[in-house]
Amino acid sequence: MALTRSDPLLLLLLLAFASLTASGATIVQENCGRTLYPQLCISYLSQMPESGSADAHHLAELAIRAAAQVGTKTSTYISKVLNSALNDSMWQQCLNDCSESYINAVAELDDSTGAMDEFAYADVNKFVNAAIGDTQTCEEACRNSAFGEKATLLKMNEEFGNLCKVILVLVNILPK
Repeated sequence: MALTRSDPLLLLLLLAFASLTASGATIVQENCGRTLYPQLCISYLSQMPESGSADAHHLAELAIRAAAQVGTKTSTYISKVLNSALNDSMWQQCLNDCSESYINAVAELDDSTGAMDEFAYADVNKFVNAAIGDTQTCEEACRNSAFGEKATLLKMNEEFGNLCKVILVLVNILPK
């Protein structure tokens, strides 16, 4: 097979693309490696195609979006389970408190997105810390409840809280 004039150009383009992809993975791994939950961070951010070309600011935005999706998923789960918890008042109270907490938490992450657009990192920290407080409220509300779905709810709650903690680190490493 003979080389044509376009072969070196094609090779150069392929090497450039491979370099960009590798540097995208590197920034995700590097920044996630600074968090308390690097595998969780890498798992969520690497699923987002935009992370391959993201800078540190955009990675923090992507982490907010990932956490908001998990918060929404948790809120949906709570609503579904609440509909079947009609005969247990303690379980209903737990779910009602968690439902309210997750409505607030997702709204706070939405506010965080706006603050990121303005580079208002102190506000992002305030909103994300409030969302973490919401996870603690949910956990407290369910502490004395005994129900089959409690383990699933608490696992989802923990994952959401850990993603919020990842956001705090990703925001705090940004240049002010």
